[in-house]
Amino acid sequence: MLPDQNKPCVLIYLFPHTGCEQKIREVQAGMEEEGIPCTVVQSNEKDAVALAYEGASKSKLGIGMGIGMDDLCIHYVKLPAQSPLFALSQAGSPAQWRHFGYNAARLVKGIPFKEQPSEDEGLQVNDRDDLYAIVYRMVQKVLQESAQGHGEVKAWSKTL
Repeated sequence: MLPDQNKPCVLIYLFPHTGCEQKIREVQAGMEEEGIPCTVVQSNEKDAVALAYEGASKSKLGIGMGIGMDDLCIHYVKLPAQSPLFALSQAGSPAQWRHFGYNAARLVKGIPFKEQPSEDEGLQVNDRDDLYAIVYRMVQKVLQESAQGHGEVKAWSKTL
């Protein structure tokens, strides 16, 4: 799909891969919440920096976003090709993907960027498996602290 050359929007260049639908959904939600339009373009390029630079080069707004398999970035056309404005060099979390959408939109609007959340911030439970993983980590932490003598079961149960 080719972008509409007359439509001012942030171009999101995407390397199609398993799980990219959720990334796109979160990025678009962040941009939509800021009121900035975007268009998604699929590409065979795997590198998020190259994808973002291509998007920025072709966008009337001069801003592009690249979504690779394990990375994500925002590029501005006036920056050197290998120097994106923001880059996430790991898979990231839904909260981080949404913040990339916010910040791409805020670049268009010329307002201060939102601070990027850590991987655990903004944790959303999307299904039973996610909930199980969260509960498992919490129980594991409590057991570790108890084994290290940091929390006595008696004292903890009295506070309930």
